[in-house]
Amino acid sequence: MSLVRFAVGQQVVLEPFADLVDERFQGWLEAKTKSGRKFTEEQVRWLTEIKDHVASSLSIEMEDFDEVPFSQRGGRIKIFQLFGDELSNVLTELNEVLVA
Repeated sequence: MSLVRFAVGQQVVLEPFADLVDERFQGWLEAKTKSGRKFTEEQVRWLTEIKDHVASSLSIEMEDFDEVPFSQRGGRIKIFQLFGDELSNVLTELNEVLVA
């Protein structure tokens, strides 16, 4: 992904996509914290795994929670328990922010 963006002039510096995703993720977490949103440690672990998935797959979808590593931690049921009604918005935001 980074190579394509570099080639078409969208990025001035060629850097690994995973590094860019990590940087954006950290910024997103900080912005959420500043706005008053607090995540539990378990939620942060899941969010970090979601970030890692996006870095390798370019997006996260509900079906991805049926696969490893998510399925080993409870899959869709667990993610719904952790994020509830907020889940759809969190996934949409992460897909937009991390890959933008």
